[in-house]
Amino acid sequence: MRRYQVLIVGAGFAGAEAAWHLARAGVEVGLLTQSLDSVMMPFLPPKPPFPPESLLEKAYDPKDERVWAFHARAKYLLEAEPRLHLFQATATDLLLEGGRAVGVRTWEGPPALAERVVLAVGSFLGARLFLGEVEEEAGRLSEASYPDLFEALRALGFRFVEREGAVPETPTTPGYRVRYHAFHPEEWEAETFRLKRLAGLYAVGLCVGEGDYARMSEEGKRLAQHLLHELG
Repeated sequence: MRRYQVLIVGAGFAGAEAAWHLARAGVEVGLLTQSLDSVMMPFLPPKPPFPPESLLEKAYDPKDERVWAFHARAKYLLEAEPRLHLFQATATDLLLEGGRAVGVRTWEGPPALAERVVLAVGSFLGARLFLGEVEEEAGRLSEASYPDLFEALRALGFRFVEREGAVPETPTTPGYRVRYHAFHPEEWEAETFRLKRLAGLYAVGLCVGEGDYARMSEEGKRLAQHLLHELG
């Protein structure tokens, strides 16, 4: 069974950025996403300035700012990295050895194992999406949340705070809002990205912080730098 040095759950702006930098530095990375069609998919076209030497910067093309085109360029760059395995699965629980996270269980069956596990699950923990009179269990439009993972984390004692984000209406999509859960600030170390309750477990992105695409990208870069220092 394949075992990664770092497994990142979630391929949004923070998770994809961290995975790309780690792989380019020689780390064997697994990047798990619920949908390969939504890898680093923005709500609105990203606008510079971007963190220098970032995946966000490299995937941006001012001549074609369509969100699907940006997603396609970012996905291509991720898949071009030989040490990065981008794959589709749904994480349902952490795999533990003693007090250490060593991977995740998946809804599909096969586990994903790693020396270090990063949760970059954005607005998908315990999420509810509101669109007019409609309410559904989703982290963003047409994308299911992580209910099993959220309940598994709560069963392990993790505490959360509730947050809400709104997505404006565009010519092609309706506006909506998402109510979701982020890790309580006391569960997380901002300098190391560690989730303190378990060894080998980290978090980045909207599931711990808030910010725009550039901020999430910068946090992903910073996490990669920290993990590279840890891995030696």
